[in-house]
Amino acid sequence: MIHNFDFKQQFSTIDRTPDFRSEEEKLNSLLSVYNHDSQDISYAERLSEEIINLSGAWMVVYKRRRNEGNRDDVWDEDADPTYHNGKHVKGRFVPAPAEIALTRWGVDVPNQTTITFSRSVILKEFGKLMIAEGDVIVVPHNTLIGTQFTDLREGTNNRMDMFRVLKSSDTGNFKYRWIYWSCFCEAMIDDDSVKVPFRTDP
Repeated sequence: MIHNFDFKQQFSTIDRTPDFRSEEEKLNSLLSVYNHDSQDISYAERLSEEIINLSGAWMVVYKRRRNEGNRDDVWDEDADPTYHNGKHVKGRFVPAPAEIALTRWGVDVPNQTTITFSRSVILKEFGKLMIAEGDVIVVPHNTLIGTQFTDLREGTNNRMDMFRVLKSSDTGNFKYRWIYWSCFCEAMIDDDSVKVPFRTDP
């Protein structure tokens, strides 16, 4: 007889094989047990800093002040924001080709890019108040794209080196530790609310 389908059969016999491992070993494999003191994680963070230092450039990050008392009730935003003093941080970005779109409201320049930082460096510089939505990043443009004015009207701000952060997130997971901090930004065109110096070298 190959199978014994008697009337006294049991639907689970897992307890017949005892498991002498600890609860942590039962729930997580040895590869997935998170240890923040691991030298591998420390080495990965140091390596990410080295990668950004070699492939990135000096940028100036201006943290936007969260002034809730100045918030507009209609648009739910601060129409006249203020910013903290800029901090020099190295980041990596790839300049995107300049785009000009003609919309029903006029000329629009939807130039966007992603700037990547070392997460551990950002934590040391800003604490838990990471670079977030509304902050401004000034990047060095070693190309003629910075001189291509899209609006020649007097008094307009057409600097292609200033970017406003639209969203930011952790990227590059290594052993359950995030390694990089990426910011998706848009160029600040015709926005005179931020007055910052042009130079980005420390």
